[in-house]
Amino acid sequence: MPPYTPEETHRCESPEAFAERHDGLFTSAIAMAAGLSRSQLARRRASGRSVRAGRGVDSISGVPPTWRQRVRAAELTAGTLVAVSHGTAARLLGAVVPNEEVVHLSGPMHRHVRLPGVRGHRSATLEPDDVTRRSQIACTTPLRTVIDLSGAMTVSELGTLVDGFLRRRLLDIEDLRARVNRMRPAPGRSIRKLRVVLAQRIPGYDPGESELEGRIARLVDRAGLQRAAQQHRVAFGESRYRIDFAWPDHQLYLEGNGFGFHRLASDLDRDANRQNELVLAGWTPIEITWRMTDAHIEATL
Repeated sequence: MPPYTPEETHRCESPEAFAERHDGLFTSAIAMAAGLSRSQLARRRASGRSVRAGRGVDSISGVPPTWRQRVRAAELTAGTLVAVSHGTAARLLGAVVPNEEVVHLSGPMHRHVRLPGVRGHRSATLEPDDVTRRSQIACTTPLRTVIDLSGAMTVSELGTLVDGFLRRRLLDIEDLRARVNRMRPAPGRSIRKLRVVLAQRIPGYDPGESELEGRIARLVDRAGLQRAAQQHRVAFGESRYRIDFAWPDHQLYLEGNGFGFHRLASDLDRDANRQNELVLAGWTPIEITWRMTDAHIEATL
């Protein structure tokens, strides 16, 4: 496992310069590298210039507290060989997950973090590529985060997390498949759920641009139907359109419409014009909404 550490603690710069790039936080190591003594640090706190945010971590006074600042403070306080993980890592990586008050940190078996407001995890299977940086904070990669959350999430929630990372090109489904194939059972993870998610996403799977598109793509595969061309482009004169799913050899196309899809009247007009031009050109439309059941969608296709 790599000896990852809180970012840039070796730099010789003023606490204010470091804090400017780190959510208003600086470490005692940074301050002392800049020439401040412990008594000077204490006087800064006594005068109100800074506030203790954790063991060996201070915040510049007046900086508004944020969720990311709290996460960074926990990481800086915990020190070496620790990375943000689980739901905290998922949120830091841009996934939509339920807000948690607790900050999750993971480290090797000999590195158990015990801090207020922090849940420490120990793992014997953290691999060299399991840690990345996000906003200059050490955190688990999307692949490792999916694995860590597999025990706590339902299959549906886990699939949504995977699809979100796939859409943003933060995860490769075949890398996840290869990792799961060599995984061993461990507390907090579910190989069974991961295999179900992977079975629904066979090689070549494209989650599309929304959860509904991903669901339709999985249903097409599950039904054993010919895969569609996703985000298929068509042109009529000067008009250019994209179709969610198209089977050009059958002149058949499918659009998935979620609740609130049309935000403007112009969106609705454009879609109506597109459908009219496609139908007049001989295409057959199918429209799918989120509330339709899987069985109904499969039967329609």
